[in-house]
Amino acid sequence: MMLRSALLAALAIALGASAASAGTFPVPDENPIATVSIPDAWEPKAYDGGVEATSNDGAIYIAVEQVKAEDIKSAIEEGIKFFLKSGVDIDAASQKQTETKINGLDAFDLSFAGKDKNGPTNVSLTLVKTNAPGKILMLYYWGSPDGEKANATELQKVSDSIQATK
Repeated sequence: MMLRSALLAALAIALGASAASAGTFPVPDENPIATVSIPDAWEPKAYDGGVEATSNDGAIYIAVEQVKAEDIKSAIEEGIKFFLKSGVDIDAASQKQTETKINGLDAFDLSFAGKDKNGPTNVSLTLVKTNAPGKILMLYYWGSPDGEKANATELQKVSDSIQATK
């Protein structure tokens, strides 16, 4: 009986560890400027220039990609264009900006209130200055306010996992 309990406990730990595992992706795939880890349960997929995923509850879409931009303002414009192209309306008056560091790299985080086809949404655009001239790493996501709260820990882990490769 004791052995059976020990085996069941070991199995539960092993399954729990695999459920929480994350894949590490180079961004972009060829000649990467950074790497990022995204939970496997979110089924991340690489695309030309980056990687994207949707939280396992479907509430958050996230993407990390390289953008060619000489300055942060140009990169912000690229990010805003992406949101608009994706059907996300942003309330510019709601913008909040903070400067931070991610693993020693200067970063700028912009957050907005917005709307998509499902209703109110929170929008985040984080720009990370890399060591590669003229290339900025952009992490962006949007989702429902409840979805953002439910996935806050995983979103933070994704952000914290960013590492420069150059």
